[in-house]
Amino acid sequence: MALQECANGHLYDTDQYPTCPYCRGGTNVINFAAQSNVGKTVAAANAVIPPQGAAPQGMAPQGMPPQQVMPQQITPPNEVGATVAPQSYIKQQQQQQQNAADVGKTVGVFQRKMNFEPIVGWLVCVGGHEKGKDFRIYGKNNTIGRSEKMDICIKGDQTISRENHARLAYDEKHNAFHLIPADSTNTIYLNDEPVYVPTKLNARDIIEFGECKLMFVPLCDENFTWKSVDEAGK
Repeated sequence: MALQECANGHLYDTDQYPTCPYCRGGTNVINFAAQSNVGKTVAAANAVIPPQGAAPQGMAPQGMPPQQVMPQQITPPNEVGATVAPQSYIKQQQQQQQNAADVGKTVGVFQRKMNFEPIVGWLVCVGGHEKGKDFRIYGKNNTIGRSEKMDICIKGDQTISRENHARLAYDEKHNAFHLIPADSTNTIYLNDEPVYVPTKLNARDIIEFGECKLMFVPLCDENFTWKSVDEAGK
């Protein structure tokens, strides 16, 4: 190895480089080599001597333990110059996606007229795991089961089917409620009588789903309907 100092004070091996590799713009080449050989043992003939007081990128200067060298912070390419969309634009895009998902979706008559599903009554649990809790009945064909996908979700009673144990329908035209058996293998009771076909409900009827007893409390009856409210407001 024959070391020589250039006019700028750089030491380099003349057996490897005819001129100073630092002064002629060869720094990038040396840095890439250093990065790929970090922690790798190389032959002395292939070593490149860095300038005094300096070290190739990724290597510790003389006298500093390797663990003290801080890695170069690199900004991820997808964050360089990235433009952040305003919140109003993001919300608009989310609403458009929701509207697209609702295209072709079947909606209730009330939902179409009033832009939401109004409550037409309640089921109030008077016996069983959900005792004291109420369940809303909407102006449509309500599904009943343990699953949260159901319109009327009754949890905690394993004798109730997860989905479509029964249905409770509201008939807007005749202002009437009907209890309809669905996919349950357990018998549904209405006032202690088994129900096998759609059966009309009356106020304060007691419905039994598994071990759960629920009282039917209508909002819409001979004294009130949402249709009468709409007509009065015209």
